[in-house]
Amino acid sequence: MYAQKKSIDNVRIVRERDRRRLGDLFSLLCGGLCIGAFLLLLTCRNLEIIRLAHQASDLQKRRAEIENKNKALQLTLDKMTALNSVQQKAEKLGFERTDPRVVVMVEKPQSSEKR
Repeated sequence: MYAQKKSIDNVRIVRERDRRRLGDLFSLLCGGLCIGAFLLLLTCRNLEIIRLAHQASDLQKRRAEIENKNKALQLTLDKMTALNSVQQKAEKLGFERTDPRVVVMVEKPQSSEKR
């Protein structure tokens, strides 16, 4: 004998959703999003710290360069304003020493008005 297969029409059958399983899925999703947001914020903070550390080291290098340049300029200024250097340059330009008796001192006149 041959068995005949009877077709079953299950189109009208609707499976009821499990509310507890849906709540578990929602709470798991919320927990995952919270953890993901925390990790994202932690990563952003660490990247900002690294960027600021690089910027600080660059600023320290720049400060050292500026300090070295300032020292060099101060040394040049000291050399140029030294009394011996000024005397030598004045002699090269043809200036001569003056007699102290010839020098005339001019004082600022006092005004008669008072404010």
